[in-house]
Amino acid sequence: MHNENRHFTLPNLISFARICFIPPFVICIMQVQHHDFYRYIALGVLLVIGVSDILDGYLARKMGETTNFGKYLDPIADKLLLIIACILLSSDKLWPEPRFPVWVLAIIVSRELFFSLGVIATFTIVKRRITWQPNKLGKLTTFLQITAIIAVLLGNHISLDTLLILWCLVATVTLISAVNYTYIGVKQL
Repeated sequence: MHNENRHFTLPNLISFARICFIPPFVICIMQVQHHDFYRYIALGVLLVIGVSDILDGYLARKMGETTNFGKYLDPIADKLLLIIACILLSSDKLWPEPRFPVWVLAIIVSRELFFSLGVIATFTIVKRRITWQPNKLGKLTTFLQITAIIAVLLGNHISLDTLLILWCLVATVTLISAVNYTYIGVKQL
């Protein structure tokens, strides 16, 4: 059962709360250069965000409170966190070594922009909304990107070789996912 008319369902409120946890995450990241223990607080905030992401999807399905608003709010919350975290963790002014590589950041941001522009262009040109259901590849991409963020947060405990392998894996899967979503979008046209 879909609840299309209500925006303030419990799962949507949890998604919104997830967005509200981004500023404390940002503040923790900005404090790591001054006090190293903030990296672990940032990791804790990220864990809360991750658990809330799982919880809101579960509750939406279980309670029959899947809404169109939630279908947009949930991925927006994910994208905001991913992009903000990657940008901050790649900054030499804010984050100590090891940093998230700018080339991986560019691939992630490009995929998200390409995807968003594709949805807007398709709707504008064809006057039809394309339905994007998360698939296993998209979920794997998000999982690997979050894993890479966690690895950078814990970079003082992880070898540079391990980080490099993870970054290459994230970049490759992100590119493959972009091609896959492009194929899905073109096929729907």
